[in-house]
Amino acid sequence: MGSRKTSENGKRAPFVQIPNGKDVERILSGVFWADVAGFSLCQTWNILCVALPDPITYASPFLDLRWVSLATSLCGTMVAALFRHRVSALLQRPTFLYAIGAVAALGSILGPLSALYPPTSKALIYIAAVCVGVGFAFLFLLWFERFCRARDMMGLAISVVATALLTYPLANMLSSDQVSPWIAAAIASVLPLVSVALAHARPRQGNPADPSPAPAASIPPAGRRRAFVRYCVCVFAIVSVIETARNLLLGGTALVFYAGVANLGGLALKLAFSAWLLVIFDAHSARGVSVVYRTAFILLLGVVLCIPYLLEGAWFVHALLDISAFFFQLIMVLVAYEISVGFSLHPLLVFGATRSLWAAAALSGIVLSGACRTWGAEVVQMLAVLLGLAVAVAFTFVFTDRDCIVALSSLPAPTPTPRFKIKCEQLARHHGVSERELEVMMLTAKGRSANRIADDLGVTLATVNSHVHHIYQKLGVHSRQEMLDLIEDEQLAEQP
Repeated sequence: MGSRKTSENGKRAPFVQIPNGKDVERILSGVFWADVAGFSLCQTWNILCVALPDPITYASPFLDLRWVSLATSLCGTMVAALFRHRVSALLQRPTFLYAIGAVAALGSILGPLSALYPPTSKALIYIAAVCVGVGFAFLFLLWFERFCRARDMMGLAISVVATALLTYPLANMLSSDQVSPWIAAAIASVLPLVSVALAHARPRQGNPADPSPAPAASIPPAGRRRAFVRYCVCVFAIVSVIETARNLLLGGTALVFYAGVANLGGLALKLAFSAWLLVIFDAHSARGVSVVYRTAFILLLGVVLCIPYLLEGAWFVHALLDISAFFFQLIMVLVAYEISVGFSLHPLLVFGATRSLWAAAALSGIVLSGACRTWGAEVVQMLAVLLGLAVAVAFTFVFTDRDCIVALSSLPAPTPTPRFKIKCEQLARHHGVSERELEVMMLTAKGRSANRIADDLGVTLATVNSHVHHIYQKLGVHSRQEMLDLIEDEQLAEQP
């Protein structure tokens, strides 16, 4: 991996490289933007569910049922990790996907509905919390597996960045006094449904039964398992620190955490960090990844050192916590992708375990912050020391920057686009064949039956036949063989 980033005169390339236009175009050209939008909406819904002024209910008295949602998510993700192949098959079924989206939407809308009939409000609130937890579990698993199957690490990372961009204006709008709880709940309930619709609108190619490539030959199975376990321990330790600090600062997450002028500056820093991360991980720079990982350590250690000031509500602590949490989330999502694809581990095993530990760590953060508020300032100071030690141990001895580099280096090298695919795409451009028709054209040319194409793309047989008819008309052919001849005769344009 080091030789890839060595300059022509033999010197090691710098870990911060400014991408040129071709680099940016190459990175963005491989991203499937419908998936980026779908996962961004899913993550935004997650934030709104726990960030609305009253997380689950708008009735009185207020009940903080985040623990119910987190416990439900913990159980769901653990089940998904244990029965990953069965759950993976379920996630390919539109009926199951829309059912999960409907349950998630129901959890968002039941908050204000619970206030309409007080005798049943408490029961409805608990049902809402469980429904939200189901969405927390399975919607995230759906999207992570989808990105892993498509080998789209950049799309996965960009979706996290897009979430920050989408959350900021929504948070400012919903935190204003002019927006009623009904509007806030309606917006939150629509997001999971649109997210599921985007996932079902255009299935991506990949083998859902075995979405991982061949394992990296240089890393034995025992080594991959140990690295994965260390990664999970690191996630639990750091998320416990982040959630404890978040709860100490705000008594739980609130929309103000994502809105306002101060957060606009934080958003700019998030975008700068994200651009840096994308370039580093795209370049497979070992030195850059090491610096990224150590930067995350310094930021989180800064949060811990500032814990005594959290109860005072200092704005700089607020900004530091926000940026640190975002930075660590983005790194851990990318590392989870690397472990899944590079170590040949099933995505639902990797992300199911990660999300389970994330939920468990969030629960521990709620408990720890509550205990600190009860026991006083001396306990807060002692907790800061313990959490600082946890951060240091996690980054220095458990899952280190070297582990992160090994995971990145195990990713399979990108394969060049086959000549057949290039010819098909070029022919489609010349004859006005749409993107969807191009998919059908390539599958038909490969000998797939209409029924198989319908199953692969999640559409009806009549839709496939209609696409084939339009393709033949645009190409001026009357059979599959004539279409094949036309593809073979297509002259490839010279590559720059």
